[in-house]
Amino acid sequence: TGGLGSPPASNSPAGGLGSPPANNGRGVLVIAGAKIWFVLTSYAVQLALPRLFGSPEIFGRYAATLAGVSMLNNVLIVATLQTVSKHVAGREDAARAVARRALGVQLTLGAVLAGALFFAAPTLAGFLLDDTLAPLLRVAAAVVLFYAVYATFVGLLNGRQRFGMQARLDASFSTLRTLGILGGAALGLGAFGAVAGWASAAGAIMLLGAWAAARELRGTPSDADAPSLGAWLAFFAPLAAYHLCLNGLLLLDVQVLKRTAAELALAAGATDLTAAARASELVGFYRAAQTFATVPYQLVLAATFVVFPAVSRATAQGRDDEARRAVRTTFRFALMALLAIAAPVAGASSGVLRIAYPEPYLAGAGALSVLAFAMVAMALFSICATVLGGAGQPTRAAFVAALSLAVLVVAVRAGIAAAGPELPALEATAWGTFAGTTTAFLLAAGLVRLRFGTLMPVATLLRASLAAAAAAFVAHALPHESVLGALGALAAGFAAYLGVLVLLRELGPRDLAALRGALRRRTP
Repeated sequence: TGGLGSPPASNSPAGGLGSPPANNGRGVLVIAGAKIWFVLTSYAVQLALPRLFGSPEIFGRYAATLAGVSMLNNVLIVATLQTVSKHVAGREDAARAVARRALGVQLTLGAVLAGALFFAAPTLAGFLLDDTLAPLLRVAAAVVLFYAVYATFVGLLNGRQRFGMQARLDASFSTLRTLGILGGAALGLGAFGAVAGWASAAGAIMLLGAWAAARELRGTPSDADAPSLGAWLAFFAPLAAYHLCLNGLLLLDVQVLKRTAAELALAAGATDLTAAARASELVGFYRAAQTFATVPYQLVLAATFVVFPAVSRATAQGRDDEARRAVRTTFRFALMALLAIAAPVAGASSGVLRIAYPEPYLAGAGALSVLAFAMVAMALFSICATVLGGAGQPTRAAFVAALSLAVLVVAVRAGIAAAGPELPALEATAWGTFAGTTTAFLLAAGLVRLRFGTLMPVATLLRASLAAAAAAFVAHALPHESVLGALGALAAGFAAYLGVLVLLRELGPRDLAALRGALRRRTP
């Protein structure tokens, strides 16, 4: 939600447990519109900041700050929103009591976490071997408090099915955040200005959220209607733990790169300032690669909103055959959609970066080629986790995420140590991330197969892999040293991918008919 590597499609405040049912066509449309706007503005921030900063080092300092804080913010937003929505949904008489309870809990939790971040900022900056991060972390601490409270208001609107207001609030959130971050950077205040602009926007959206939810808070609630603190935390804590690990898989590699590269530079004789600056520059290049690598991940997350209720309903009613069909269909189409984007991007990685970033950022091209497929594994893991949650096994998904996060950290540190503190560290970091996300997918896929006896057709995996190899080869082989050339290479890679799938008879008329039918069923 800070516009940095977070999964906006799932972590934006428009999501949540109480998302609109499939038969509420207008609700689906307005929430989807808010999600699309959130994704677009998030990418706008990442594409504009390098030019406003004028230096990869400043961009890297901003990225290192936001990577850590965004993990905390994303967890707070998702866990709070879903907890509030769950306790409010279907209990109109208890909504005020739940809202009061939520505000009390989130104000306390947000204040504690924000205070801890503020006072620990010098220690955290020292851990990352860059004292210039301390003031950035202290300003960002305010965002933690504001988001904790804001998520309460959005969860209340979500649980009461006020989807129109929720979508307008979320669109306002995205707009204000974008204006705040870019406005602060445009003032020439560097990373500090961008973070301060973000904090100002977060404060404004918290107040706007309070105004939007004011109607739900009026009146005198009965304390008996409020959930106990124990019941509240029993639902909140597992959600928070899982999303912390999930966001770690998406964001923690930036922090590991920042510290490990600085460590190696210091060991090679660099001064503290030089080591910190070089590490920040590497983070800036790596962050540029992340921006494009996460595109397929963001786009395919919509599948989770389809597969979760389908699996939940089928397993609850004992219809295992229906659940298995939903699992196989979802994974088949998700894999093909993910590789359709990732393979051409990996093949023409330097051209992709050239489309949006200044020339120095092409240093991240090798990392992008690897990260594109790392995010394919990450997206498939997210779908696996959703399936396990729908089948009543969310703890298993959380355990896999935690274990895979440990693999990622160890692999990234080992890779950078072998590569050294220069540009090869970027690709080493990407390979470490690939190891972590692939571990997550393989373990979770095993659990899904153990539970349902299926995952995806083996033939689909083989054919899609061959098509992806062809797409990457074509995109790489074609000239992509200019923006137009890069766009042409991507289009040719995509066409090659589809062509191979058709030739291998993985895609055919039945798939197109099924897609048209699904679109007709979801059109209000």
